[in-house]
Amino acid sequence: MTINSKKYASLTPLHLSDCIAKHLVQKGLALDDVLAGSGLRSDDFKIASRMLDIQQEQQIIRNALKLEGGAYLGLDLGRSARISAYGLLGYAMLTAPTLRDGLEIPIRLPALLGTYFQLRITNNNGVVQILAEHCRAPVDLEPILTELCLSSFKTLIEDMLLESVTLGNVSLKYMPAGDQAIYNKVFGCPVDFGANVSSISVDASLLDEKLPLSNILCHQKVIELCQVQNRELVSNREWLERLRNILSENLLDPPDLESLAKKMHCSPRTLRRQLQDQNTSYRHLLDELRFARAKNLLASHVGTVDQIAEELGFSDGAGLRRAFRRWCGMSPNAFRT
Repeated sequence: MTINSKKYASLTPLHLSDCIAKHLVQKGLALDDVLAGSGLRSDDFKIASRMLDIQQEQQIIRNALKLEGGAYLGLDLGRSARISAYGLLGYAMLTAPTLRDGLEIPIRLPALLGTYFQLRITNNNGVVQILAEHCRAPVDLEPILTELCLSSFKTLIEDMLLESVTLGNVSLKYMPAGDQAIYNKVFGCPVDFGANVSSISVDASLLDEKLPLSNILCHQKVIELCQVQNRELVSNREWLERLRNILSENLLDPPDLESLAKKMHCSPRTLRRQLQDQNTSYRHLLDELRFARAKNLLASHVGTVDQIAEELGFSDGAGLRRAFRRWCGMSPNAFRT
């Protein structure tokens, strides 16, 4: 069983960023600091269907690593991400007949999971492994995302079974950033580092365990809702991705709404309605794309602020400075340093 991630898809659900924000705010950190440089606002977390660019999510992850300052953030997040955080997907897993059925659901409905990995479940000689392969995030974020992914699967299994589970083994591709004893304690089993692939393993007999909250009628209904949600999410992501690609290729001289509608083979009215249905707008999308491009150029120290402004379609550097401060609360030069 495998979850495949399309390489072009750069939009993702909000739940990971929401989980990070809640975790750090509970620790006394300011939400504005958690969201700094991402272009997100607190009101965005009130919109269940809100999608964000994967670069925005990665900015929040980097902010969290900087603010939290610990080596075990991924483990902490994975332990705190209860099954209820996954909405309908989590409820479908809870009400499945067996653990095997529950674990297969996010494999069949990958868009609802929002993972950075290709996930596989294998069963060899009585040992079941959940493997997290081919991370599509930058190398520096792979450890935290791997630890979050695997520790959250332990949490999901325990939430489905309503009891603690002893893992057989955990393997991680990299060397520990902190005390190995902490990893052993969190996972409750030996953790091997420097492996060929990152994974957790459990006894195969657990897969046939009947789930305590299993309810066939509720499960079937929720699965139907999840399938609809998954299809809509994939369809909306692909539609919005096409739209973003058109705009990103024309940031210097972006098409007006009518021209954009023609390229999307619809009327301007339909385009406005579809954007509204996805809780965004033409102006908001254009701002997001310009902000992402500006951050990349500033981070790579390519050109002056005036030159970057010209490349993004601003009349002068002052226009970019005003927009950048509106987007993230700081000046381009402050971001660059």
